[in-house]
Amino acid sequence: MNNPCIADNDQKLLDASQNGDEKAFGLLFNKYWDDLFKIAYKRLHSAEDAKDTVQDVFLSLWKNIGNISTDDSLGGYLYTALRNKIFNHFEKNSNRFQKLMQQPFPPADREETIFSSYCTKELQQFIARQVAAMPEKMRQIYLLSKEENLTHAEIAGLLSLSNQTVKNQLYNALTRLRKSLLQTHIPTYIICAGLLLRLQ
Repeated sequence: MNNPCIADNDQKLLDASQNGDEKAFGLLFNKYWDDLFKIAYKRLHSAEDAKDTVQDVFLSLWKNIGNISTDDSLGGYLYTALRNKIFNHFEKNSNRFQKLMQQPFPPADREETIFSSYCTKELQQFIARQVAAMPEKMRQIYLLSKEENLTHAEIAGLLSLSNQTVKNQLYNALTRLRKSLLQTHIPTYIICAGLLLRLQ
């Protein structure tokens, strides 16, 4: 269940910002900065890059404030915008990545290592497809919990939800993944590894 006080307050601040109220926009900025910075820093491993990326998110928000419409939560909107900015950051640095990939790759000591790596990649790709097909709120909660390692309370605060809603959505997401894994052709031992390492 949404927290109406938080959601309504965000909407009021957003409405005021759309009318040119910079103070209202500053309140939104201060409210969401720390959570977004934490996520960006975890991905970029650079305080400077994380700061620049989050600032870019809010700059884009301000430039397009008149066209912003959040049907769910402003926090969810900002989180999605941040992920896109992070993807763009890595894309801009793709040349460095390509050079790295062209370097000699030392062979693994054992064939089992190669097979294990392949299986892990296959499982990760399968899970990524399943997560992408989830409803928006469920997907955001799953990613914030499993990829960004935020607590239930942190997710609830970011998305203007109750802790119980976060728990319920996460439970539903994991149940959905387990059912999908059990129905796929991926070998049982890979499924077990995925359930133990990914879904707990």
